[in-house]
Formats: sequence, C-alpha cells, structure tokens
Amino acid sequence: MSSNNQKFDSTFKATITGIKEALFPPKTDKILAENDRIDGKTVLVTGSNTGLGFAIATKLAQRGGHIIMAVRSGIPEKGKEIQQLSGHKNVHMEFVELSDLQSIQDLVLRLKAQAITIDILVCNAGMVSAGSKVAANGLDLMFAVNYLSTFYFVNLLLKHEIIRPQNTPRPRLIFVSSESHRVDVPIDYKTFGKPIPYSAAKVVKFYGYYKLILNIFIVELNRRYANNGDDLSIFTLCPGAVHSNISRHSPTLLKPILWLVFKAFFQTPVQASRPAVYFACSPKMEGKTNLYLHMMQDKMMADPAYDAENGREVWKASEQLLAELGFAL
Repeated sequence: MSSNNQKFDSTFKATITGIKEALFPPKTDKILAENDRIDGKTVLVTGSNTGLGFAIATKLAQRGGHIIMAVRSGIPEKGKEIQQLSGHKNVHMEFVELSDLQSIQDLVLRLKAQAITIDILVCNAGMVSAGSKVAANGLDLMFAVNYLSTFYFVNLLLKHEIIRPQNTPRPRLIFVSSESHRVDVPIDYKTFGKPIPYSAAKVVKFYGYYKLILNIFIVELNRRYANNGDDLSIFTLCPGAVHSNISRHSPTLLKPILWLVFKAFFQTPVQASRPAVYFACSPKMEGKTNLYLHMMQDKMMADPAYDAENGREVWKASEQLLAELGFAL
C-alpha cells in the first residue's frame, strides 16, 4: 500500500502533479466485471449535474442503480440526459444548495417523506474558490461546501434512518476527497469554519486544509459506525486530476489557461469516476471499510486523518458550530 506523503501547498505544484498522474497512471488490478451490478439499489450522488458527479451517476445508472441526483442546477434536463445515456429510467433529481444548511435539512426531510432508504451514498460535490469567499451563513465558502455540508448531511441521513446501519447488504458511504489534504496546516478550533483571508495563490493550500478536516471526519465516522464493516462500509477516494467544472470559481484571467491545461492533460470525468464506481459496485468491497484509493491505487491518507484525538475534536467542533448556527443535530 502506497504511503506517498507529497505535500500540496501551491496551485502550480498541484497542477504539475495532476498532469504527471494523468499522463502516467499506474496500472491497477481493480477491474469490475460486466455482472458487477447494483440492480435495485438506491444511490444518491451529490453534485451530479456536471463533471465527475455526472459521470459517476451515469455509470451507476448503467449498472442498475436507482439514482437520486442531489444538485442545485440542471433540473430536470440533466436527469433526462442520464436516463438517455444509461438506458435506465429510474433517475430523479432533488434540489440542494450545500452552502445552505436549511437546504440540506429540507432535502433530508423530503427523502424521509418519500420513505427512501439509501444503499449507496456518494458525497462528490465540491468547489474551489478564487480566494477567500464567505457563504451566506458567515462561514468560509469552501469550508461550508467541501466539509460542513457533508458532516451535516451524513449525520442527518443517519439520524432519520435514511441510511440504516446493519442493513443487508451493508450501506456504502463513498467520499470524494483529494490528495491535496496532505498539508502542514494545524487545525485551529478557535476559528473553525470562519473566513480566513487568503489569495488565489493559496487556494490549493486551504482547499487541502478543508479536505484534511473532511478526511479526519470520515475516519471518525468509521470509528463510530463501521465496526469493521459490520454496520457500514466507508470509503474515501482521490480521483486524481479531472477536467471538470471544479475550477469555475477560479480567477477570471486564469480560467481560459486552466481550461486548456485541464482539457489537454487531465483525465475526463468518465476516467476519473472509476474508483467511486468500483467502491459502489465491486463485490470485493462487501464487508470492507476505511479504505482510501488515490485514483485506482490503495493508499494511506496523511497521518493526522487517523489520529483519534483529531477525530473527536473535529466532530465536537462541527457539532458546536452547527448548534451556534441553529442546526443542532
């Protein structure tokens, strides 16, 4: 299992690394057979109206999944597009704005009212800002979208028994993270989630910081709920560099340059969807948990992600922050 601990502390370094990985991907033995299907299983994919999430939802629909697309735009046309591409009609869309906690709560209550039980959850949605931006609730926008929304959403799904531990087969929770979580930034609980001024040059560093917090939460979730795969199967992945819409909030002058670099050198969303689709569909993953794939390679996360004290502190700080905002779990 690889333990490459390369740090990602600049946009330039991250881009060069992404190009190398896309041009020279390592070989993998993680290959799905045609009959590795998820017929009849209910799958929810966040951010699935475009890019990587759209590719994941399409691939899982092709393998028989009943798809719920949790998105903030593209309703209903993107759902119809997946129906056409997959030949599978059981695709429907739900609106959610992940920077808005009330919107997340509303989505969960709608799912509960429909008596939906989720078998496979893919937390894919994410964003990269052009610099420090503030969400409507006063939090850092990247923190709100890339971390806190996931913490709140997953905990609500468990609270309302939309995800039910110990179901057979076990529910699978799949989180899209990033190798950029390997940053030397200590977690500051005094300013947890609050806007921190940073320039476009430091975006990757803070994006990675919030992905580290996400990974710490994921491992703590595994401690609390997975019980070695007997209750939940929890998986994390970095898809590698993807030509997608994640850079749509990048500086205006950089957008055409980034688009050309992404187009020429990065993976397509379909190529990058492989680890998420593998985690969702592979029978070899039944009963497994707490695994991390970088592209299609087994890997360890950065050491802080596995620290139990970090897990307890991040969970506690997240609950306190939600309570302060009026959304106590």
